[in-house]
Amino acid sequence: MIRSTFVRSALCALLVPTLSCNLLDVNDDEDVSGRGARVFDPYQSSASGAIRLSLQQFNGCAILPSGVAVSKGTLNLPDYPDTCPDLSATDPTSARIKPTGTLRLMAGTKYFLNQLTLSDIVLNKHTNTSDLTQAVRWMKYESRFRNLDWGDLGKVSDTWTFNTGIEGFSQDAWTREVLFDNARWRRVTDDTFTVEILDADGVTPRMTPVVYSRGDFLADSAAGGHTRLGWRMETVQAPQFPGDTAPHPLPVLFGQPPSPPAYRTLVKMDMVGSTNPFKTFEAPFIPGPAILKVTWSQLPNEPFVFPIELVTQDNLAPTCANADGQPVVCGFGVDPRFKFSTPANGKGYYEPAESFRLFLDLRDGDGNQMLPSGLLPSGKDMLADNANGLLYPTQTNYFALLERDAQPAYMVAGPLQNLRVRSDPQLKAPYWSADAESIGLVDDLATLSAFPGVYASTWTTRYTVDLPKDAEAGTYVAMVKSHRYFLGERVAKMNAYFFQVGQAEPTTYPSSVGNCQLCHRGVLSLDNLRHGMGVDHVEACKTCHQRDSDFVARIQQVIHSVHNTSPRYTQNKTDCTVCHLTRESALRPSINVCASCHPSVHGDEYFSEQFSAKGDPNRFGNCAQTCHAQSTPRGHILPEN
Repeated sequence: MIRSTFVRSALCALLVPTLSCNLLDVNDDEDVSGRGARVFDPYQSSASGAIRLSLQQFNGCAILPSGVAVSKGTLNLPDYPDTCPDLSATDPTSARIKPTGTLRLMAGTKYFLNQLTLSDIVLNKHTNTSDLTQAVRWMKYESRFRNLDWGDLGKVSDTWTFNTGIEGFSQDAWTREVLFDNARWRRVTDDTFTVEILDADGVTPRMTPVVYSRGDFLADSAAGGHTRLGWRMETVQAPQFPGDTAPHPLPVLFGQPPSPPAYRTLVKMDMVGSTNPFKTFEAPFIPGPAILKVTWSQLPNEPFVFPIELVTQDNLAPTCANADGQPVVCGFGVDPRFKFSTPANGKGYYEPAESFRLFLDLRDGDGNQMLPSGLLPSGKDMLADNANGLLYPTQTNYFALLERDAQPAYMVAGPLQNLRVRSDPQLKAPYWSADAESIGLVDDLATLSAFPGVYASTWTTRYTVDLPKDAEAGTYVAMVKSHRYFLGERVAKMNAYFFQVGQAEPTTYPSSVGNCQLCHRGVLSLDNLRHGMGVDHVEACKTCHQRDSDFVARIQQVIHSVHNTSPRYTQNKTDCTVCHLTRESALRPSINVCASCHPSVHGDEYFSEQFSAKGDPNRFGNCAQTCHAQSTPRGHILPEN
């Protein structure tokens, strides 16, 4: 197997006087706060008040999260294309195919808009690496978004990222990405998105339109992988000197195909994470083809249309199993669970050097078993929508949509008291993990038909964990994550399971960083974002986000960049005490971490180190141990001890 990759204002002011939480007051009309089906819990599936709806378009075609383009079928949609990009092709922007996908919604079910992704991308069109005038011109005058107000658009960043290759498939490579922002349409704060469902004739309304504000969504910044206006040069070697913009192609290696530079220009408008799930609409109980239309107030004459099919329980095959093992129709949600083999010593904990088994029990939100066969379905079945909605990584996710969050995976690590950030991923971690990276439940190549044996394989749900001989005693954690897209609901869920090694007495996280729950609670809770992991386990994020590759961002870098670039996070960006609970935890500056907020602190002085993972300093190395050993970062408010 290949290894891969949110309190009312008073309480808020009491806990952190500098933290303003008016933004986060999202109680419903009955003034009910907290979690639960009545308020908001996407993981209670059919018991929830509404289901989270995800809508995506790529170059004018509606697509499913798997990358399959949606067909309009017999619908009256003259402006919807008959052919769509082939998102499985090397260049999906030029390869066209007849779409075969169907976007199904459950008739008679309440939904709320939780994700809207609208992408327009061209490949290998703008290849002048020293002058991006034509790339900007395409965004402003030729893209699907050309009728927006592009005044004041400017470059905001020019960065290089490193991606580790997949053995036998791709090489280690660098990507240069230039991002643009501050266009007038990006600074509008009162724009809206109107959602309505029309009959197959494209005229007759089937529901009362619902209006969402862009401010209703938690995430839309480029740092989090969302809205981005940019140009990229991909699969090249690192630059050779400051100001070097020339493409340096990768060498052709024996037994591997050539990897020429690729050039991508994109406008991606992506909003994720509704903060007002009480603004719902009901999919009408009229089964059959229909049209879902989204009208953006900034493009009132250019609606985005999504061909849909309204289905009922009778339209769905009983592919899940209930508690009695009888076939039933699957419900919404996803809930990956682990069961453990019994420790051999009979004391309730494992011993160092012991091997034990983990058994995956994957269920929907209603508790139905999603894997009655006892195996994870193949990548081929996933792409054909024969996997009960399970999502795996695809070429589309990684390379066309630039999404990195689709890998079903597990991680075993501990003991908890040692789970500290490893500033330099080249160094030995202070804790043990079952592997240097998260372990994919399916192979990275599972959805690539070019690898027929992997493409058609089913995958085991039993995993063996070998504890090291020198395993330190304490509490360990096994985390398991899964992704699903089912009847319009896109959801991720990660569960954490704790077990003892070497002793029965539990140990705890070091608690050197935290306070996330001050903001991330209720509808803004972390388990409603990204991996679906609760805030209680935030210290465990580091176990997977510790790579020497930028393909999956290191936790210390991504946390700083996401919050410092987010318009939702309005706090003093230099006050480290909001999140850092100890002084020591805030004293690990590195070229990599500091550059997430300060891209030019030292100018070009450490140019070469930005592209090195080894030596001292390097892009990961702790600068406090070199030049900054005697002084703390200036202008930052640090914990006292």
